[in-house]
Amino acid sequence: MLQDWTTWFEAWVQANAAWAAPVTFVIAFLESFPIVSILVPSTALLLGLGALIGAGLVEPWPVLLACMIGGVGGDAAGYWLARWIGPYRARCWLPRACRRPYAWSVVVFRRWGWWAVFVGRFLGPMRAVTPLAAGVTGMRNAAFQSANILSAILWAPVVLMPGSIGGWLARQMGEKPDPVMIGAVLAAAVLLWLGWQRLRPAVSAALRARLSRPS
Repeated sequence: MLQDWTTWFEAWVQANAAWAAPVTFVIAFLESFPIVSILVPSTALLLGLGALIGAGLVEPWPVLLACMIGGVGGDAAGYWLARWIGPYRARCWLPRACRRPYAWSVVVFRRWGWWAVFVGRFLGPMRAVTPLAAGVTGMRNAAFQSANILSAILWAPVVLMPGSIGGWLARQMGEKPDPVMIGAVLAAAVLLWLGWQRLRPAVSAALRARLSRPS
């Protein structure tokens, strides 16, 4: 069902290319806003937008800029929401599945602050609670926003790039692609995916150990 919905979304954006940037802003905002990223398939939609960029169906720069601004806006809104509602209500409103990442994020923020915000955007479980943790721990607005903006500038091309590469390869293959080329691309994709699956636990463990180490 998710794949069908994503396919429909890509077709809609392709038919309404002028709306690609505003739609990207909304998706990136929802992806960065606390908890919502768990409920909305934002990452899949951003990958689909990246594929449309790679296929030459939408302009890249407006979409990239909209993704950056949406990411900044989502985190900033979550941060100010947490400052407004306070730590007690923020903890009570969290879904049960988010409470452990939230508790760990609070500890990390008290020790690492700026770097926790920056790195948290790139880690799925932390991204869903990063603005909340920053807000309830009383992190200064200037420090939070600087990490928020810089991480969004890097995050936007990173999240759009895989889809863009896939779309570009599809365009290079043409309407009648070479079966050998298709096999080579699929094999490369599988190898990259398997390599990431093997490296991801080690990378996550190293980041956790680094961030949890007493300063």
